[in-house]
Amino acid sequence: MMKAAMFRAYQNFLMPSRLPEYEQLLRDLVAQGYSFLTVADLARQGALGRLPPRCCIVRTDVDSDVATARDMFRIERALGLRTTYYFRLRTLDPGLMREIADSGSEVGYHYEELATFAKRHGLRNGGDIDAWADAIRTDLARNIERFAEVAGRSPLTIASHGDWVNRRLRVFNHSVVDAALRARFGLLAEAYDDWLNAPVRARFADAPPPAWWVPGAPAASVAEGAACIYLLLHPRQWRANRRENLRLDVERAAEGVAYAVRCAIRANAERKGRLKAPASMPERSA
Repeated sequence: MMKAAMFRAYQNFLMPSRLPEYEQLLRDLVAQGYSFLTVADLARQGALGRLPPRCCIVRTDVDSDVATARDMFRIERALGLRTTYYFRLRTLDPGLMREIADSGSEVGYHYEELATFAKRHGLRNGGDIDAWADAIRTDLARNIERFAEVAGRSPLTIASHGDWVNRRLRVFNHSVVDAALRARFGLLAEAYDDWLNAPVRARFADAPPPAWWVPGAPAASVAEGAACIYLLLHPRQWRANRRENLRLDVERAAEGVAYAVRCAIRANAERKGRLKAPASMPERSA
């Protein structure tokens, strides 16, 4: 526990920028002859079996720290690469999003309506989620429309955000994405669709110190020329934004307390038979 706290503090406040390491990784991929595809490209070309012999999908989930995301994109743009960025409601940045899309890269929606609804209404299990799936889908549809207004275009793909309450409930945000919603917005794929990821031969996600990568560093797969490499990245893992990280940790603690209170209120109302139906409400960005 003490070691975990120390590493967390290091990452939040002391970690030097790892962006030079990121740039070198991209240069190594270029030197090995990799073609860079967006997630939308993977959906289109992978389904037809037309992927390049060596391809790399770089996906960045902008959970926080838009400033670092901007610098990551500038590195990619300088190298002439096409990548994918997923923005949450709290990280929507019209200028950056339109700059990314205008460059030929992809911007998509990093959605979390199920988790938000559960926290707002004190939902405590999968059964609660099932009962309010339609209300959650209504929120999701509303927010996809909002995303499109900010980005200046509708998303081609969307990606589920992983929240702490998802882990507690053991229910993923993408469980409410159905065929009707996909058809309504013309979505090519959800980033965790099994068929979409079938062509991937080596998948890596950045991670907090001391691991840095899960399941391990991608260098060996790059050197070996793995056919299809997928990199899942998060700005927080590449540079310490002290103010942003402190704000996020305080908000996370407050969320946990508020959720516990709402769960207790809901449980008490259930015991007394006074439970009211939770209303669907638009999510607010931070």
